[in-house]
Amino acid sequence: MAPRDKDPEYSPASLPEDHRLVKLGPPQGSGNFTCTDTDGVERLVEMPGKVRRVSYAARGSFAFIKLFPESDARLAGEIVHVVQGTEIKAWRRAGEWPAAFDVETTPAEAPAPAADSDDDDEPLPENPNRRHIIVDESDSEEDSDDE
Repeated sequence: MAPRDKDPEYSPASLPEDHRLVKLGPPQGSGNFTCTDTDGVERLVEMPGKVRRVSYAARGSFAFIKLFPESDARLAGEIVHVVQGTEIKAWRRAGEWPAAFDVETTPAEAPAPAADSDDDDEPLPENPNRRHIIVDESDSEEDSDDE
């Protein structure tokens, strides 16, 4: 059995011309993802089985993709490597991480609470998952009156 060739080392500074660093968007099914590169171009790429078996990709992950030659096909390329957090930290320290992906998202500001006025609130609808317990208190009152 022949020894397995080591996967090539990927870094943002040493990418071939047909490779891109992208941020993965929502999965589209069948191992396909939408992705956005540093220029803001959105593409549909596939995640082949050989990559899927060794790494996990989710929305918001970063990956290197290899672009297919221009054609009318819906898929623009395939994922060749999913970037891990330790790799991102090393590239940031080395100054290789693209500034377009360096923007940190800020959580949306919570809306200011409205004035406390219970008069304007509508009652909540009845929860259909709760049991309806009917207590017949008329029997207990009649028993206590007879004594």
